[in-house]
Amino acid sequence: MQKSAKCRRRIAVINGLVALVACLLLACAPAPAPTPSPTPAFASEEAAFEAAEEVYRAYNDALNARSAGTSGADPHQYLTGLALEGDIDTQTLLLSSGMRVTGAAMVESFVGESADMGGSASRVIGVACIDVSSVVLLDESGANVTPPERGDKIAQRIVFTGSAESMLIADESVADVSAC
Repeated sequence: MQKSAKCRRRIAVINGLVALVACLLLACAPAPAPTPSPTPAFASEEAAFEAAEEVYRAYNDALNARSAGTSGADPHQYLTGLALEGDIDTQTLLLSSGMRVTGAAMVESFVGESADMGGSASRVIGVACIDVSSVVLLDESGANVTPPERGDKIAQRIVFTGSAESMLIADESVADVSAC
């Protein structure tokens, strides 16, 4: 029986050493890296609205440059999704019908409506008031075919997506001109 007691003590000592080594190894292992929480794309709603307005004004400038025939003018760099598809379709229609746009549109104001800034990407919605009084649609003979019911000012509701580093126009639709 003494061997049995000796054997049990050895097993207990070995188990104790294994437990001690396991504890030491676990204590030396690095803690798991914390999962970073998503950083908001903008510091504030105001910053999101300012970025959206800046993008829309740059887009309008690129549209005006394209209408003026400036080489390298690329409004598409500011567009994504439905807005990009809509611009491509419009340009295809103008080209196939022999029509062209002349004159420059001026963004008079931009008012932010909402900003969803959760996570690393944002969705910003705003309304731009645009003076289109000098913008004319010409047919292939050069005749003015601008719809007579179009006013001198239009309001556009714009949906933007992205972050402070890369905000794009995702959709654009007519808004109530009384917003201007």
